[in-house]
Amino acid sequence: MIFLNTSAVIFLLLVGPAPHLQIQPERLQKTLSKGHFVEAANELQQIVLQTGPSLKKPAPAQEKMLRRAIETTRRFLVEKHPAQDRNAARQVLCLSRAYFPEDLPGIEDALRVGGAVHGPELVGERVRRFPAEARQAGIQGAVVVEVIVDQEGCVRHPKVLKGVPSLDRAALAMVQSWTFRPASLEGKDVAVHYVLVVPFKLSDPD
Repeated sequence: MIFLNTSAVIFLLLVGPAPHLQIQPERLQKTLSKGHFVEAANELQQIVLQTGPSLKKPAPAQEKMLRRAIETTRRFLVEKHPAQDRNAARQVLCLSRAYFPEDLPGIEDALRVGGAVHGPELVGERVRRFPAEARQAGIQGAVVVEVIVDQEGCVRHPKVLKGVPSLDRAALAMVQSWTFRPASLEGKDVAVHYVLVVPFKLSDPD
């Protein structure tokens, strides 16, 4: 399933930096109040990708709206809703949580995938952003990133294991914008260490 407006997002991400994007609390609140989680996820994901791996603390009004979004989506996810709506709500949850450094309890006990531990599953697409400067310089390659995917399916503590000059920062921003269905152990959601390979190919379309 695809939960993003793919053509618009991929165009934005591959052509290079766009005008500075900011969270608009009133619009986000209106979107969420209507249950339009896909639209909200698209907007938040674009902002996270453009801003990069080090997100600044949001302004008070933005923080209030983000924390409200976290509460709203957590309530939504424990209810019975269609899978597509639940996945989009999970994206909003994780993209909102990306602004706050605190972790869920138990993340220090993150497990390794394998055996009885079933790995996380990506929600939506691996949207990409190929830095324009790297493309112009002819730089390509694959960046290997390790993350913790926590009990809510959110990416935490991304770090580069194997980097490529001029591509590492974009790779970190990309994986931070991704959301997963959580890993599980005996039917319980758990946090896991997870390794992701982020390819950058000059042959990819602009």
